[in-house]
Amino acid sequence: MIVFVDTSAWIAIAVKSGDKHQIASAYYLDLLKKRAGLVTSNYVLSETLTRIRYNVSHAKAVELHRIIDQSVKENQLAIHWVDEGTEKEAWTIFEKYDDQHFSIVDCTSLVICKRVGVDEVFAFDDDFKTLGFIVKP
Repeated sequence: MIVFVDTSAWIAIAVKSGDKHQIASAYYLDLLKKRAGLVTSNYVLSETLTRIRYNVSHAKAVELHRIIDQSVKENQLAIHWVDEGTEKEAWTIFEKYDDQHFSIVDCTSLVICKRVGVDEVFAFDDDFKTLGFIVKP
């Protein structure tokens, strides 16, 4: 099973005072136990770490970055880098769906999900559902 980890999931995992922290942490640990193929993107990580830096603290952003680095080193997580082709395809989605509140980061994530054959998305928003992805938890 391949699972894309979105910004809202990373934030829920990292921010212990958040209302979704327990659910997110338990789900993440369950995915690790099942050896799910976890993927995310450099854009998602940039967005996540920036939001945590501004809304929580610099220390919390650094801590999450270390956790992510360790997950990559242990082959629990793959980071897909947004290249020019991905960004162009994302802009096509962004322009097409003017009735949705997709960010450009969301659109790059959607492209990556299609390319790698994601089975589900670990997120707490409905953006991915709009284009037919299964969103959990």
